Amino acid sequence: MVRALGSQYTLGELLGSGAMGQVYRGADHEGNQYAFKLLRGDLVDDKDFVARFHQERSILVTLRGENLVAVHDLVIEGSTAAIVMDLVSGGTLREQLTATGPILPAEVARIGSGIANALHEVHQAGIVHRDVKPENVLMDDAAPIRTPRLTDFGIAKMAEGSRVGRSTLMAGTPQYVAPEVADGQSVTPAADLYSLGITLYEMCCGVTPFHGETVLQVLRSHAEKLPGRPDGIPDELWEVIWGLLQKNPAARPRSAAQVSAALGSLAQRFWQAQIPVAPRLQAPPAGVPMGQGNTNETVLRMPGPVTPPVARKKRKRLPLIALAAALLAVAAGGGWALATRENSASPAGVQTGGSSEENTETTTRSGKTTTTAQRTTRPEIRLESMPDLVGLKLGEARDKLPQSMEVEIVDQIDDKKADGTVLGQEPAAGEKVDGKAKLIVARPAVTVYFDELPTTAGGWSQKGPAAMDGKQYLHSLSYGGDSYCTRETRTAEYNLSKGFRRGLATVGLSDDSEVTDFTLQLEVFADGRQLTSVRIEFGKVVPLELDLTNVLRLKFQWIVTSTTKTCGRNSLVLGEAKLLGLASEVPVSGLPPRPSTTPNGSSSPTTTTTG
Repeated sequence: MVRALGSQYTLGELLGSGAMGQVYRGADHEGNQYAFKLLRGDLVDDKDFVARFHQERSILVTLRGENLVAVHDLVIEGSTAAIVMDLVSGGTLREQLTATGPILPAEVARIGSGIANALHEVHQAGIVHRDVKPENVLMDDAAPIRTPRLTDFGIAKMAEGSRVGRSTLMAGTPQYVAPEVADGQSVTPAADLYSLGITLYEMCCGVTPFHGETVLQVLRSHAEKLPGRPDGIPDELWEVIWGLLQKNPAARPRSAAQVSAALGSLAQRFWQAQIPVAPRLQAPPAGVPMGQGNTNETVLRMPGPVTPPVARKKRKRLPLIALAAALLAVAAGGGWALATRENSASPAGVQTGGSSEENTETTTRSGKTTTTAQRTTRPEIRLESMPDLVGLKLGEARDKLPQSMEVEIVDQIDDKKADGTVLGQEPAAGEKVDGKAKLIVARPAVTVYFDELPTTAGGWSQKGPAAMDGKQYLHSLSYGGDSYCTRETRTAEYNLSKGFRRGLATVGLSDDSEVTDFTLQLEVFADGRQLTSVRIEFGKVVPLELDLTNVLRLKFQWIVTSTTKTCGRNSLVLGEAKLLGLASEVPVSGLPPRPSTTPNGSSSPTTTTTG
């Protein structure tokens, strides 16, 4: 399914999603293919962002380089803002690292040289990328040797001056962010070089150098620890990484061009020496606290001797907490959030008074148990402003609110957070309280596989294990055999009864398909509304992720698009096709019954209101 964008472009299939928006394949009226990044709607609604969007156009569309994803146009149409970019095949560096783990030192140096070359072009134009990481490096396989190409170099600068950008974005991702950024200093090209050093480190051993259970711990490690050295990294390459990861921005290399040249030279030497890949790590070597093992350290603004760890921790605590508390989650795989709190009797903005509450006390005497009621004094909480509850468990959060407050609890699937963790709140921290609050709470997902469910229309020719691109998928749905000799539209439809939140699958053609140039177009509809449309071809698999909130009917529809012979044993496969829902919403038997409704009859999220 295609749709128009302005007077010159049309958009096709969705290629992916990220923190800043969604990327689509598309074309101009002459048929030239591009990638279109449609930016988040809240950015487009911000007049400061729109103004910056127009201002930066002349710079971004003229930036060119072998290792850059070129920007060809910036389009605003109504509530839609899009960046028109090169369409690059080959996936991201992140996908490569996920698939292979650490890569050869020669390749680390070659790819790193290309990224540094791209950063040099960006810095020469007066732009700081602000988010250098494997997800923002595309590996172009159009050339004989896969070429790294840096993308998203203009978005952060455009968002930086807007109200939405200041409140929801931060320069970097915690594992890759430079320590001076965490310290609240201005962002310079040196911050990009630090992020490049983290990326090189990860390419060598499979992990980033600073880990922690919370974002705040990671940020502190960036500021307070030196990276541990993994085994297997050649001395010359480690020297480059070490130089990039200096805490003082002034101590890092003078320019990205200098780094590119050094890494390019190492790449040739490492290929000739056939240096093997380093071991894959599950966790980085322990970082060395600043002040130990290196007499030439410089921390952030502090040249010369390093402040002792205790004093430095006290000095750093407030900037790091202020930064972490400002971070908000943004949408796909790439946003991040953190709420911090100090250990105190009363949260900020809270006054306490006295009130009594009846408790029970149980005592045992001579084998006889007696339970008595007592009146105990409990502080009565009166709020001047809303405390920061994000990151707390629900019980802890509820204890920080007055008993008289009406609190709406909204459950949200999130398997990355502990069950009952507060993910969001209304009003936001620091805002005025009006007697009501909403807390969004993480809940684990209940999984139901499609191969367990009956279809209400259409269907599949086979259920069970199937192989695609050399991988076996246990819970699969297949449609194939000799049934593609005619170009008929085929469907499989389900009644979800508004009981699920998400759908996941991996889509492709079975490895035992006979016609290798056979292609299909798969479309997915939710209550008649198209969710996605993807091209299916042999040897490639496509991840499918569907938002099924409040969806009653789900339909898969596919048709042959090959122009050559289509007869043969060719099978469309939905591998590991499953539905995710909340325990309180998923139908307990069969499908249908279903969820509670609002007074107008529409389905609502799972909520609980307490007072």
